[in-house]
Amino acid sequence: MKYAGWIALRYLRNQRAIQSSGIIGLLGLIGITIGVAAVICVASIFLGFRELFESIMLRIDPHVRIVGREGKYLPAADSLANALRSMLPDATVVPVLDGRAVAEHRGAFHVVQIRGADRIAVQRIAPTVIVGRLPRSDAEVLIGAGAAERLGVLPGDTLTLYSPEAMQHAALGLGILSPVIVRVTGLLLTNDRTYDYTLVVTSHTLAARLFECSSSAATSLDVFCADRHSGDRAASLLASALGSRFRVLTWRDLHREMYAVMEWERIASFLLLSLIVLLAVFNIAALLTMTVSSKQRDIAILRTLGASKSFIGRIVQYHGLLVGTVGTVLGAVLGIGLCLGQQQFHWIMLDPDRYIMQELPIALDWTAALAVCAISLGASLLAAQPSARRAMQLSIAESLRFE
Repeated sequence: MKYAGWIALRYLRNQRAIQSSGIIGLLGLIGITIGVAAVICVASIFLGFRELFESIMLRIDPHVRIVGREGKYLPAADSLANALRSMLPDATVVPVLDGRAVAEHRGAFHVVQIRGADRIAVQRIAPTVIVGRLPRSDAEVLIGAGAAERLGVLPGDTLTLYSPEAMQHAALGLGILSPVIVRVTGLLLTNDRTYDYTLVVTSHTLAARLFECSSSAATSLDVFCADRHSGDRAASLLASALGSRFRVLTWRDLHREMYAVMEWERIASFLLLSLIVLLAVFNIAALLTMTVSSKQRDIAILRTLGASKSFIGRIVQYHGLLVGTVGTVLGAVLGIGLCLGQQQFHWIMLDPDRYIMQELPIALDWTAALAVCAISLGASLLAAQPSARRAMQLSIAESLRFE
């Protein structure tokens, strides 16, 4: 193995017998370098966007949400919340009352999503408040910036809320329409169109009064953990403990369609860019074919000196693997260096008026980096197999007679 690798290195450094083989080897080396670097950079960009998306979603959504399989409200929500707090002492469990309502302001109507929660949950969304302040009483609310624009609402204005049940009863003549008047204290901007154009955050007490239900009623229990990984572990624990009466949803389940699209785009980009590496490997196969043709005399001499066929085959395999290794290492260094440079020096900046971030998000994807390096090295070794078999099958007498 030691001598086979040394001879392969000598062949790699000296391509004067056929000058074009050196050019082909250089092209293969450059192709592998560019391919590996491109895969690492693109995969890291996708991972950066995914982490940005997750951070935006977790400003509003919990790590885990528990809802009932039957009925609108959770059965025995208070006792269930206490049980969850004992199971997850490091997490925060918040009863939430969600429902649709109609908001009205100066003749403008808009359907909104009411989310009633306690003060702890409301304080978690403080970073999304762009104008105004958090509510301090049960008669104050936060509203999404898009919904506020459609209603013409600013902080300090009053908003009239109608529940669908109250409107239906009034339409059937079963009661008097009794709206709930609230005061807007701030505008939310989550960079999620669904929330920005529908969400109204209130206290749990106000939501119960609007929907005419018990103050202890809850449509879901939101569980806030220390981070996303703790949330995944908590979801697994709760799913096994609660059984089939409840549905345990992670933040990924709440945005399954968007998350699935991002994952498919990430996988597709990785596979397509990996083709650059595979195409560059064809140059390695051409290089080895020309090398074996030009080194027939050397191969015959080695065979007469006692070298086995497997030894000759290893020389060719090491030759291809050396080219692939050098290209892979250079590509990995280049790709990782570009990613770390963007993280450290912020080379690519974005217009914050048009985008939700100030710079191109990058999160180094070590999984993709290791995968593309393994693909590159494996493909380089496989590309050497046909030439290695041809070198092993060369006839000693015919090679010397030809030379």
